[in-house]
Amino acid sequence: MKSSALRAAFLSLALAASLTACLSSDAPNLTAEDLNEPADFGGGYFATAFPYDPSDDTGTMAALVEPIGERTYRLTFTEGDRKDAPVLLRMLKLNDGRLLGVFSDPDPAKGALYTIVSRASNGSWVFRNVEFNPESRDRVLRAALMRHGANAVDFDDAHDEIKGGLTAANLRALFSDPDFAAALTMERGFRLSPMIPAVSANPLD
Repeated sequence: MKSSALRAAFLSLALAASLTACLSSDAPNLTAEDLNEPADFGGGYFATAFPYDPSDDTGTMAALVEPIGERTYRLTFTEGDRKDAPVLLRMLKLNDGRLLGVFSDPDPAKGALYTIVSRASNGSWVFRNVEFNPESRDRVLRAALMRHGANAVDFDDAHDEIKGGLTAANLRALFSDPDFAAALTMERGFRLSPMIPAVSANPLD
């Protein structure tokens, strides 16, 4: 994946033309009390997109994660001398225990996009894009979105957008709704691999 496409996989909300179909919305109304702050998340990482396509240049980038208070992180990607504009990341624990990553521009008017966040055994953080299967963009899915806080829904091949001021309760209920869950695909995304591997507290591990 060329670097411009890689950036789009990470930061489609910040680009004029998105190359992913991530689920986006108006910036949700989240307070610090709603959010989760994973241990040892801040620091320097190598960022790579998945799934791997052998015909593409993977374009690994450097990424810096900085805690900035209120359980919010600033995420900045760098490639050589080029530093991208930072985005904000907040994490919300869903009803099933998974972490929902909410990416947003510092300007809340530019909205937010969503990933499911997990930690791999090697210490990497995995961000899976929340997308809809094309065949699932129907009235059943639209009804699920509308009953959990959406004022309007726009289905599009480039991105799917929810209008309305969603809350933490809305998002937890939405991701627990079987009609919404059945429409999801999360096969694409990116990894943040620590530049400095974690050292076990037990030298025998």
